[in-house]
Amino acid sequence: MDDPSDVELTEIVTKNIEDGNVGDEFSASSLKGIRVVKAHKGFILCDFIAHNGLSDENGNWHVGAIATLADSIGSIVSFTFTLSPQVTIDFSISYYSTAKVQEKVEVEAKVIGKKDKLSSVIVQVRKKENRKLVALGKLWFSSTIRNAQPSKL
Repeated sequence: MDDPSDVELTEIVTKNIEDGNVGDEFSASSLKGIRVVKAHKGFILCDFIAHNGLSDENGNWHVGAIATLADSIGSIVSFTFTLSPQVTIDFSISYYSTAKVQEKVEVEAKVIGKKDKLSSVIVQVRKKENRKLVALGKLWFSSTIRNAQPSKL
């Protein structure tokens, strides 16, 4: 397969994210309403307003929904860099502040490294109003494409 141009890649990523074609129903629900602002190889910037279905008992954006968003967007940005399906092999997330449901946030994901079948991604979630950090996800992904190699056993 030929590598798509940045324009084609941006269109593909935008359509799949905004249409909810990001995996299972839970992942799609966690991204409902997201809008891609900018996307190119190894980088995605989105605007998002968490809907009421993503709230915790205090009216905050549920931390599990934030983690799901970080994992989904991280996987997609890794795909833009490797052009192969990805699986999360390591994921850590730190929460720095809360965000209320219906509060505007910005989600920035970028590939920060790649070696063989592994890629490293950082996903930042910030409040749109004051750029205050809500969450920072650090993820490692592996390509799911296997190279046929004989067993050494």
